[in-house]
Amino acid sequence: MRLADLMGARVRDRDGREIGHVSDVRLREHPGPAGTVLKVEGLVVATRARGRLIAYDHRPVDGPWPLAWLARWAARNARWAPWPAVAAHEPPARLGDPGTVRLAVPGGELAPLTDAHDAWNATEPPGRGAGS
Repeated sequence: MRLADLMGARVRDRDGREIGHVSDVRLREHPGPAGTVLKVEGLVVATRARGRLIAYDHRPVDGPWPLAWLARWAARNARWAPWPAVAAHEPPARLGDPGTVRLAVPGGELAPLTDAHDAWNATEPPGRGAGS
């Protein structure tokens, strides 16, 4: 599977309800035997039917306050689906149509994206500690 196959895919929860679409795929660097390896951490699920979250789903925005407020407002309904919550990816029936991501959990169990941003800000990614 390619990342492009996930972007824009419809997201259905464990009960088959459509809860949004994949707006972003988050990767994290991990040390590997041949260097750094990128692994999927999870998916940003946007509930808006059209468009992206004006790139505010990429990372939290700090000040100036009008921009930070707009960023929080734009992402208010977005959810975080950690990779272990993804049960399957179904490719589209026709070229150019979005695929479908099926989750192993109910949509109501997904954390708000703003909570995920807070958790990311509280932790240092591997290889980026104080001595790096």
